[in-house]
Amino acid sequence: MTNKTIYVAEALPGTGKTESFLKQLDADPYKRYLYAVPTKVLTKDVLKRIQAIDINHVYVINSDTHKHVSEAVECTLLEEDPKVLLITHKTLLDIDPCYLQDWIVVIDEVPTVANNLTRDIGDHAYSNFLEKFIEVDDASTRASIKHGMAKEARSTYADVVTDKGMSTIASCLGALLRGKADVFISSFLDRNAGKWKWKVRMIDYFDLSSVFEHAKETHILGANVTGTLAYQHALSKGYKIEESKFTPEFRRYKFISNIYPLIAGKKVSKNMLLTMPDGSISEDWNDKVYGNIPILNALEFVNGEPILIQVHDWCKFPFDDYPNAIRIPFDARGLNNYSDVYHTLSLIHGNPTPIEDQNNSEMLDKMGIESDIGKQAMRNERYRELIFQVATRSSIRTFNNDRPTAHFVPTEEAGLQLAFDLKGCSLVNKELTREPPISAHSNKLEAKITMAKELSSEGLSARKIASMMNVSNRTVSLWLKQTV
Repeated sequence: MTNKTIYVAEALPGTGKTESFLKQLDADPYKRYLYAVPTKVLTKDVLKRIQAIDINHVYVINSDTHKHVSEAVECTLLEEDPKVLLITHKTLLDIDPCYLQDWIVVIDEVPTVANNLTRDIGDHAYSNFLEKFIEVDDASTRASIKHGMAKEARSTYADVVTDKGMSTIASCLGALLRGKADVFISSFLDRNAGKWKWKVRMIDYFDLSSVFEHAKETHILGANVTGTLAYQHALSKGYKIEESKFTPEFRRYKFISNIYPLIAGKKVSKNMLLTMPDGSISEDWNDKVYGNIPILNALEFVNGEPILIQVHDWCKFPFDDYPNAIRIPFDARGLNNYSDVYHTLSLIHGNPTPIEDQNNSEMLDKMGIESDIGKQAMRNERYRELIFQVATRSSIRTFNNDRPTAHFVPTEEAGLQLAFDLKGCSLVNKELTREPPISAHSNKLEAKITMAKELSSEGLSARKIASMMNVSNRTVSLWLKQTV
C-alpha cells in the first residue's frame, strides 16, 4: 500500500529536533533509520552525537568515504548491520528509493527540489562527456539518452558528480537519467571568445514522493518546512501531513533580538545595490555604489565585534580589511560553531533572472503547482530562509548567551519576516534604514509618465499618446493611473 503520510517536526534551530530523534533512537533499538542532512559537515556532528549514546552500528557514506556514493548507499541499505545510516540530501535524491522499504527516513532540513539550469559549456566538455551518451532532436533541440547508453552514462555521472568543475555535465546527465526532465541543448558561436559553445537549458525537479512512498516512514525536521517548494509539491500529490514524534517542546530564545533593516520598503536587487550616486548602474562593486554604505554602517555599528556576513559573490566589499567580519556560505545550515558571535549581516536578494523565471514557470507547470504559490515558496528558500539561517547561526541558538543579538537584514519587509520567523523574540529597529536609490532608469520612467500626463491633459487620447511615445496602449493607461 502506498504511504501517503509525511511527518513534520517544525521548531526553531537549536531547540532540540535532533535531540528528540536521538531519544527515540535510544528507546527503540530495532528500528533502522536513514538520516539525511544538508552537508557533509553536519554528518560528522550527528555521528558524534549518536556515538555519545553508545549506538555503534552507525555508518556515514559520502564522497569522503566512497567514490561511488549512491552505489555504496544502496548496497548498505540491503545489509542488516547498520542501525543508522548518515547521508547528505544530495545522495538521498540520487539513490533508487526502492531500497528504502525497511527504513525510517529522517530528513533534517528540507532539500531544495528545484533543479533548473541554464549554462554554457565548451565544445571540449560537450564532445568528451556528453555527446556520446545523448542525441539531440534537430527541430526542438530536446536531448535524450541514446538507446543502450544508460549504463555507461551512469558510470560517467558517478565519476563526475562530486567534481565542482563538472557540475553542469553532472546535472545534465543526472536529469536525463532520471528520465522526467526537459533538457535542451543547442550550439552557438561565442563571438567574444571566437569559439563554438553549447547552451544547456534544463527544466527538472527532484520528486521526493518516491522516497515518501517506499520508506517505512518519512519524517522531515526543520524550522520552516511548510514554506518550502517540497512541501507544496507534497500537497499537490495528495499527501497528508501529521506532526512528527521528533517534534520537541516549544522553546523561545533567551533574549530579544534587535533587527536592523538596511533599506526602506520591500525590494532589493543587484542593480539597486550597484547604483551609483548619479543613478547609473555600475558593472562592478566599488566604494561609491549604494550597497557599500549599509555594509559600512553595520560594521561601524558593531564596533569591531565579530559579525557573520552573508553576501553574493559579486559583492566585492573589502571584508579582508575587517578582521571581525566572518564570511559564511549561503547554505549555513549545520554551522554551529559561532556561539560567541552576537551579530549577523545578510545583504542578499532572491530575484531570479528572466531566464530563471521562465524555467521556474515551466518547472512548476510540470509539478502541478500554481505559479504564484510555487514562486513564493522558491523565494522563501532562496531569500527569507537564508536570512533566517544566518541569524540563527549566532549565539541566539545556544540559550546560554548573556545579551541580545543584532541582525542586519536587507529591507523593512525582510526585518518583519525575520521577526515572525524568530517567533516574536525580536524588535525591529529602523535606526540604520535608508531610502532606496533613485536610478537613472527610474528618472527616465518618471519623465515619460509626466510627459504622458501632460499630453493627456491637452486632450490627446491614450492611443495617440502611445503612438507618439512608441509604447503600447496598455502602458500609457498604466502611466496615467500612476502618481509621479
